[in-house]
Parts: sequence; C-alpha cells; structure tokens
Amino acid sequence: MEIKGVSHPIPTEYAERIYNNGKTVFVSKSHLGKVEKGDKFIIYESHGAKAYTGWADIISIQKMKTAAITRKYKNQLMITAEELKKYAKNRTEMNVIEFENFQKFKKPVTPKRFVAVSGKYLYEDEFKMIEKNKG
Repeated sequence: MEIKGVSHPIPTEYAERIYNNGKTVFVSKSHLGKVEKGDKFIIYESHGAKAYTGWADIISIQKMKTAAITRKYKNQLMITAEELKKYAKNRTEMNVIEFENFQKFKKPVTPKRFVAVSGKYLYEDEFKMIEKNKG
C-alpha cells in the first residue's frame, strides 16, 4: 500500500506555534524517510486533543547536524534554539521536516491506532479516513 504521509506526536503548546505563529519546520529524533516532497505531514496532538488536528505539504525531509538546524531555520523552527538544545541532548543529528500550506482541521480526527513517539507512516486507507472526517 502506498505511503501518503507521516505523522509525529507534537505537544499542544508546540502545535499551537504552527497554528498561530506560522512555524514551518519540525524536528524529531526519529527519521521516517520514506516520504517525499508533496506527501503530507500530519500533526498529531499528543496532549489535549489526542487526535490529528491539521496537515501540510512536505517540502523536504532530511537528517541534519543539530548545530546546522538552528542556523538554517532560525525563526521557522517550531521549538526555540534552547528547547532544541535540550531535546537533542548529545545527538549530533536530528530529523528535519520542512513543510508549507498548513491547514488546520475543522474537527480533530482520532487515529485508529496510537501514534508512537517515533512517529508513523500514513497509508492510503487512514489518509482517506482523515480526509473524510477533518470537517
């Protein structure tokens, strides 16, 4: 089955930076590299809603040196340089997803299965379910 997107759990306070402050770069420890430009990056709010709450088109997904991330993406990052330093603790590389055209759903969509900290791929069936229920 075809991969249509990737989802990572994001605490509500960080997700709100995407909704309200137009942040367009997500950083994580795990790299789910089977998605490509044009696939969807789906926001899963891991606190509060515990549901998919929006999506965007992936521009790029890559592993980057932690020091280079802040330099390259400064104000686009959904976490501050200080938060990144804490989160990346002792890691030289992190996964970076750059996205555009963010769309917040009218209604949150509860996933069939829990979204683990490592994130997950979204296949056609779940993708269609989100599309149908996002309001």
